[in-house]
Amino acid sequence: MKKVLILSLVALFVYSAAVFAQDPITGLTGKGFKLGLNLANFTGDDAPSDLSMRMGLAAGGFITYSFSDLFAVQPELLYSMKGAKYDVAGVEATAKYDYIEIPILFKVLLSGSGNFKPNFYAGPAIDFLLSAKVDDQDVKDFTKSTDFGLIGGAGADFWMGTGKITFDLRYNIGLSSIDDSGTDAKVNNSAISFLVGYGF
Repeated sequence: MKKVLILSLVALFVYSAAVFAQDPITGLTGKGFKLGLNLANFTGDDAPSDLSMRMGLAAGGFITYSFSDLFAVQPELLYSMKGAKYDVAGVEATAKYDYIEIPILFKVLLSGSGNFKPNFYAGPAIDFLLSAKVDDQDVKDFTKSTDFGLIGGAGADFWMGTGKITFDLRYNIGLSSIDDSGTDAKVNNSAISFLVGYGF
């Protein structure tokens, strides 16, 4: 069921981009791809001690729909690697949680100068769990299949002809615990992300 839902969301994302591309009057001002680095960690009252960040991949696509020169909404579809590293009885363990992430970002577009166009954004995100491991041990049965978060960040677009290079720095804080072991442990995802992309 979850695979069907994820595939349906991917299909809807692709279909939306195609429809908007056929009718630029609707306000579509961009679509493209992003690739970057997650510096992921855990937060929450029951998060392990001696935490350190797990570095992982973030990659996917986006479409931008502008309501005016100042405001826009940007849905994204990303593969996002999260988790953390922590100490267990003197031995370092790595929690590896991989998700399909769907942020809906509301953007404030600044005028900038020349080809440089900065922006700020915030919005909710829903994550669908693909895999969950602590080192080589599968812990997917003890991890919630969905996660909800809030994203805030800043970016900039550098226009080059009909395309643009995009840069993003964002923080993603989980709003719900990922633990599904029945202990009601409060362990939330968080991540700082650096993304570079190309839009057209």
